[in-house]
Amino acid sequence: MYESSVIEARPGTLGVQARRRSRQHMQPWRQIALGARAALEGIGLISLLVLVCFALAPELRAPVEKIGAGVGDTLQDRRVEQAEPDEDTADEEDGPQIGRPVDLAPSQTNVALYLARRYHVADEAVRVMVATAEVAGRQQQIDPLLILAVVAVESSMNPFAQSPVGARGLMQVMPGVHGGKFVDSNVARATLDPVANIQVGSQILSDVIRRGGSIERGLQLYVGAGNLADDGGYANRVLGELGRLKLAATGSVAAALAAGLRSDARTASESAGPLTSAAPAQPAATLARQQRSA
Repeated sequence: MYESSVIEARPGTLGVQARRRSRQHMQPWRQIALGARAALEGIGLISLLVLVCFALAPELRAPVEKIGAGVGDTLQDRRVEQAEPDEDTADEEDGPQIGRPVDLAPSQTNVALYLARRYHVADEAVRVMVATAEVAGRQQQIDPLLILAVVAVESSMNPFAQSPVGARGLMQVMPGVHGGKFVDSNVARATLDPVANIQVGSQILSDVIRRGGSIERGLQLYVGAGNLADDGGYANRVLGELGRLKLAATGSVAAALAAGLRSDARTASESAGPLTSAAPAQPAATLARQQRSA
């Protein structure tokens, strides 16, 4: 007869052992929770003691308040710095402006030098006009030198020029016709702003070239001679100036200036005619605009 190797388990023994093992696993987490609770209670007690000290000793408040005010001012300054745009970024967004230094490529610098010498305008102002024409040319997809040629013929680079029929500024924009194209609601002021005038004038020039189908026809429309048999030589004058600007851009500024003097002498001899007591002849562009507005 063999003895049984099976050990009888007493009722309830397995359940007790399971609970003991569960408590052993829970003890680390319970210790962490108890530690955290004790820490929070300690912090609360310390805070309470600090408040009591401030209440009993008012002279301690000033240093703490000073520190708090300093921290608040620092945070406020940081918020203001984040809210204010960087000056360089603002300059890039605003674009060229009179009185602000302008960086030009070598070819653009040559063009600015030619225009400043030929039309006796301050170099700083001409550089802004050249930079503005470059930006406007890219936006309107036309040659920036063509824009400058129109500026030269229309106003001789004078931002305050005004024709007898009311065309104003560098590109002789008509306020009554194109005033709505300006960003500034004060059209009288905007038309005399060199940058704004070039921006709007370039938009008009691009539109008429597209409508006319060619630069020559677009120039006739720009001067208001679209329905006339002759534009008075306006398109030829602009294209002649365009050729001299291209010559100056290559670095031949002196040659471009000499060509400009020859052109001026030829124009003067052609317009002189016989001596009479009549009033001086008006420019072709002015005559065309007068006929258009009539």
